[in-house]
Amino acid sequence: VTGYKVYYTTNSNQPEASWNSQMVDNSELTTVSELTPHAIYTVRVQAYTSMGAGPMSTPVQVKAQQGVPSQPSNFRATDIGETAVTLQWTKPTHSSENIVHYELYWNDTYANQAHHKRISNSEAYTLDGLYPDTLYYIWLAARSQRGEGATTPPIPVRTKQYGKLANSALNCVTP
Repeated sequence: VTGYKVYYTTNSNQPEASWNSQMVDNSELTTVSELTPHAIYTVRVQAYTSMGAGPMSTPVQVKAQQGVPSQPSNFRATDIGETAVTLQWTKPTHSSENIVHYELYWNDTYANQAHHKRISNSEAYTLDGLYPDTLYYIWLAARSQRGEGATTPPIPVRTKQYGKLANSALNCVTP
């Protein structure tokens, strides 16, 4: 045996040519990713040798379990102040009902420190206590009972400078 082809689908009435598939080396163990949690899949395997493809295995049905959440999407800063930034995101698909909270990470370039905070299960958060006029890199991950999922790519956010007095004049009076 030189390898295997694993076929899988949630609709076994479709012809096998339209099923999802992945090639595997001659290992008898593989992981199929990107499955829909709680969906029932029909799986068949076909061995390959130097002579070509062998017969398909008998079909087996498996139920995909809920794993760790995928990464949140559309992560962005919606309001940037001098010492705070409001962040918004969209919950990961297929896992929003199982998210227990989010893990928020950020680095600041002023004190050169890494920070982490566990935040509630929502789609917005205001991060405060920041330094003014400082570049931060901020990223986010969802956490379920099974663990922490993939993080978003870090987004760069620069806090605003403290406000300057406009059109102000300084008058010095000597006695």
